[in-house]
Amino acid sequence: MASRTRSILTAVVAALGFGVAFYMGVQTHLGQRVEERVLDSSIYSERSPLLALVTVPNLAIALGVILVLGVARRAWADTAVAAVAMGLSNVFGQLLKHQILQRPDFSIDTVNTFPSGHTIAFTSTAFALVIVLPHVVRPLALPLAAAVAGIVCAQLVVFGWHRPSDVVGGVLLVVAVTAAANALRPARGRFAQRAAKAPARRALNLVSLIIAIAAAASIALAGTLAALHLLGPLEDSAWTLTVAAASGVIGGALASSAAIGWMLAARRSR
Repeated sequence: MASRTRSILTAVVAALGFGVAFYMGVQTHLGQRVEERVLDSSIYSERSPLLALVTVPNLAIALGVILVLGVARRAWADTAVAAVAMGLSNVFGQLLKHQILQRPDFSIDTVNTFPSGHTIAFTSTAFALVIVLPHVVRPLALPLAAAVAGIVCAQLVVFGWHRPSDVVGGVLLVVAVTAAANALRPARGRFAQRAAKAPARRALNLVSLIIAIAAAASIALAGTLAALHLLGPLEDSAWTLTVAAASGVIGGALASSAAIGWMLAARRSR
């Protein structure tokens, strides 16, 4: 499947997922109530060394590193996609959270935290790094990016910094923006996509499949724990909601990483 087709499909699915996460977690009374129970059962912490890395100066430094790596490779298209995706994801995230999206008042909490800025900062940086690295390195870099995204997403829920829908929405926003930027690459010229050799594409496809399987297992664990909690056997165990939510957002982060890998592993558009 050609690169542009995969990019468009990835962007559309991620955008739809973003809308579903927002509606289910923010716009419904049940969603707000369930997520409030998750927050109440989470392990609150005033500070996480990893999450504390998210600052405007650190984001600027990360963007600078991305640009240097891309320019050093003379991979102009990859550099442009990575920089645009990283910048727009963070800008859109702040605009959506603070200016556009509204949280209905169901007598629970009216402060909108969707989507998570911390999630967007980490995942956009991780995915941008994968994009600017050489094709042969991507199969090694993608699992590391997926692991970092999963750890960050889990910490945001376990430490009570964000609701699960905030985290999932943040990851999906990054995927949608990144895929859209990738779909807009010119077919010819200096900024056209470089062709990856077949072995590199096959390796990235295989790694993406493995990550997708891990995502499915994590989401299945989340669903099992949530069902056990709701149906009674583990109803009195507060940790089950925390673990279920953490497993769910980890699954979302892994699935999003797999989608980015699948998109990058496509052959060049003709």
